[in-house]
Amino acid sequence: MFRRILAPKLIVAALAATIAFHPSGPGFAAEGNRIVIAIQKFKFVAPDQKIKPGDTIVWVNKDFVPHTATAKDRSWDSGSIAPNGQWELVVSEGLSQAYFCIFHPSMTGRVDLRNN
Repeated sequence: MFRRILAPKLIVAALAATIAFHPSGPGFAAEGNRIVIAIQKFKFVAPDQKIKPGDTIVWVNKDFVPHTATAKDRSWDSGSIAPNGQWELVVSEGLSQAYFCIFHPSMTGRVDLRNN
């Protein structure tokens, strides 16, 4: 009987403590921006972007065939993005890279870290 009463109370207390401790304020990074790059008519629309750590880049495939978003040095790769599919990359420090589609190498773009 003791365990049945105590266990739910401990679970509730643990959840309450977790919810109450949500980091914010000085010293905690705010969420970055979402940058959407459409893939349409066999090109990246708005292919060159200025980014900062914490931003999320979203490639959205609006074509009828699969595409990729692949770093020129292959340090990151979306894999095949199906028609009507998307892929997200969270920007980390040092990410500045030309990218292309493996299936259609003439499709290119670039992401560069901005200074501010």
